Amino acid sequence: MKLEIFEPSLCCDSGVCGPEPDKVLIDLQNTIQLLKKADVETKRYAINQAPLVFVQNVVVRDFIKANGPGKLPLVLLDNQIIKTGGYPTIDELKALIPDLHGIEPDTKILGIFS
Repeated sequence: MKLEIFEPSLCCDSGVCGPEPDKVLIDLQNTIQLLKKADVETKRYAINQAPLVFVQNVVVRDFIKANGPGKLPLVLLDNQIIKTGGYPTIDELKALIPDLHGIEPDTKILGIFS
């Protein structure tokens, strides 16, 4: 199983930087940690850091042509759109990825900030 997140421009790889990181992106990093525990391959691509990936994926390219980059982030699960305009919550992902049930976040890492 592969989850891909196609994001608007970010200042760094995670977007969790600067004196006041965005809580949404901190939550996303926590979600990615859970996905890794469930052996779900997870990739994030910011349009300013990996523009070629956006062009090479037909689903993403067609989405941006139809909706524009202002509707990012775009989230794909096995190359199928599961969410647009925001990041999926743990509960949304649990409904799609049964292996996430029973996996708890590691609050010793990023969870302490959320």
